[in-house]
Amino acid sequence: MMKANIKFKQKLILSAMTAILVGGLSTLAVAKDFPNKPIQLIVAFGAGGSTDTMARIFAKYAEEELGQRVVVVNRPGAGGELGWVHLANAAPDGYTLGLINSPVVEVYPFTREGSVGYSLDDIRPLANIITDPGVLAVAANSPYQTLESFVTAVQENPRSVVVSHEGIGGDDHLAALNFAKEADIDLNFVSYSGNAEATAALLGGHITAFQGNMSEVVNQINEGKVRGLAVWSNERIDAISQVPTGKEQGYDVLAAASRGFAVPAGVSQPVYDKLLSVTREVVENPEFLAEMAQLNMPVNPIYGQDYVDFIHESHDRLKALWDQEPWIEQ
Repeated sequence: MMKANIKFKQKLILSAMTAILVGGLSTLAVAKDFPNKPIQLIVAFGAGGSTDTMARIFAKYAEEELGQRVVVVNRPGAGGELGWVHLANAAPDGYTLGLINSPVVEVYPFTREGSVGYSLDDIRPLANIITDPGVLAVAANSPYQTLESFVTAVQENPRSVVVSHEGIGGDDHLAALNFAKEADIDLNFVSYSGNAEATAALLGGHITAFQGNMSEVVNQINEGKVRGLAVWSNERIDAISQVPTGKEQGYDVLAAASRGFAVPAGVSQPVYDKLLSVTREVVENPEFLAEMAQLNMPVNPIYGQDYVDFIHESHDRLKALWDQEPWIEQ
């Protein structure tokens, strides 16, 4: 009887090992065959902005590496939430990528708790590509020549100045809130679905000031259509060296948008590794880097687990700030 039990246990162990081996070989086979159809790249903001532009350039070079089309699909709405909900709910087969924007993707799960349609556990960050510093700017015909004149005007007439941002809790919104707190002023905020729309509103005279990213307004600044009042970085940016930092002007504000890629949670490790390898190839491609430089998009790659950690650490840090002093919707 004992020998029979031993043989039975041995068969169970052998069967389990066989199942694991077959499953592993099956996964590897799928990864080897991946991709065999087009891949969808979700952009959670409207066409024409820097997020969309970066996605389309990346897609062009990724197609060369993958041997399949990479189709950019814009799903704007709710400050990016709609696109990220779609990403989170997509099949975890590697055929859906999403471009995620930090810090906004991290803050919605707690600032919109109870109504947001995704959590960070629903997505797996793949790689950061761009870190784009924030800029506060006005139209060239604005009466505000300096940041100090801007502050003085708002102090004299609170909420008289309308400032754009891309969504509550996003880097633009948080930058403007931090600046308002530092300057002790009360700004009037309006949200746009993308910075391209906000830039058009600024040039059209519909808003007083634009709070966005350097890459969105660098050309307009250098062409004299827009005046940069402050760049929220530690040092001046070469592409707009005429624009002083907030720190130079007495306002200790740092802000930037990080843009990278993620996949739905549950994507197999071999497929994840394949997408990560392709992303590295694109980011290291001199032609891709040249296009990013031409658009003044600062490339700052963070890959794999390092990017996962970056996103989750950002979430924890911002959640602690929210718990201390929630920012209100403005």
